[in-house]
Amino acid sequence: MLPQKYSSKKPYKNGIIYIVKYSLIKKFSGKNLLKIFEKIKEDVGSNAVILGYDEKDIGGEKYYEVVVGVLNNTQNQNQTYQQNTQNQKKEEKPSTENFDYLREISRKIEEMKRDFEGIKMHIELISRRNFLPYELKLPSPALSLFKKLIARGVERNIALSIVEDIISHNMKPDDSSFSKIITSYVNFRNPLNDVFRGERKFIALVGPTGVGKTTTAAKISAICIMNGIKSVALLGTDRYRIGSVEQIKKYADIMGIPLFVATNSEELTGIWKNLEKFQLVIIDTIGKSQYDLKNIRKIASLIKDIGSRRKIEVILLLSCSQREEEMINVMRGFSEMNIDYVIFTKIDETSYPGVILNIGSFLEVPLAFFTVGQSVPDDIKVASPKTLTEILLGPPPLSRYAFQQ
Repeated sequence: MLPQKYSSKKPYKNGIIYIVKYSLIKKFSGKNLLKIFEKIKEDVGSNAVILGYDEKDIGGEKYYEVVVGVLNNTQNQNQTYQQNTQNQKKEEKPSTENFDYLREISRKIEEMKRDFEGIKMHIELISRRNFLPYELKLPSPALSLFKKLIARGVERNIALSIVEDIISHNMKPDDSSFSKIITSYVNFRNPLNDVFRGERKFIALVGPTGVGKTTTAAKISAICIMNGIKSVALLGTDRYRIGSVEQIKKYADIMGIPLFVATNSEELTGIWKNLEKFQLVIIDTIGKSQYDLKNIRKIASLIKDIGSRRKIEVILLLSCSQREEEMINVMRGFSEMNIDYVIFTKIDETSYPGVILNIGSFLEVPLAFFTVGQSVPDDIKVASPKTLTEILLGPPPLSRYAFQQ
């Protein structure tokens, strides 16, 4: 039973009662009047007639109730039944009070609809923004840094993570902040620091053919000599490749340091007494494909033999002229050698030096050096946050800028 104010019988003046037959009377309620009327239209269609309307204030919020009747299709909406409760002979017209009330409600609803159109446009804009890639919602300076990293070949997830870290630390998204943040992603360490402190050791450079091992061996030797370490020797392990010994001998002669060659443990034993005199011996190993596991194991065996006699650190060279996927294959192929450091070479041969950050971010070993070109000793730099920042964010040519500082 509906309350009296929602009754389908409406008393009018002079006791005349107009009775309209409805097939259904239903109440709709909610906090949003517009949604209520949309629901009415959806549920009962255009045959709905508003029978009652009420507003309530519940907990400081507006709450609406609307009662509608659904016209009986077999009944003419305008048909009325007259009952003269006072034996009146003259029929009187019903009061227009309720119709005025409904007109006022309709007017308010129309106003709400107009307001809603504006709101709907705003909601649509917000919705569109919500469906944009997350990075496009970054503040402009942060977005600029993000785009630059992507343009240099940094993977999206890494670039986004770095930018988010800069923002979360309330840092300005510039080169300085980037240089500080990347220490959380990449390890850096100079393998020569121990030598500068007086330690004696061997350093073995390993990697595929053509990554620049011989030139890098000469560059590292030059760094030592320029820093006062005169007790340096080169050890070649490739006696068979045409020109390999001649190339490294040329560098040795220029720098005035001795060169030894040993391709196996027997030859190593024969020259060991000479080698152990030096504070630092840099080994230029023979280049082998990352898929040639048999010969890689031979190199690993020679390195292990040296390691049983003296401290040795193994540095893997990765060429930036290779695709990132191939670099990963190189790391897998040479993993048996227990790599201690990584050097990225030929940075000048790529337009996307971001690969350094991509690979470096999941390496467990530190980066040692960055190299470009053939110039000895100019085209090598100790790996550091500052140098990597200059390589990635400096003006074109990307790599050369860092090496001219």
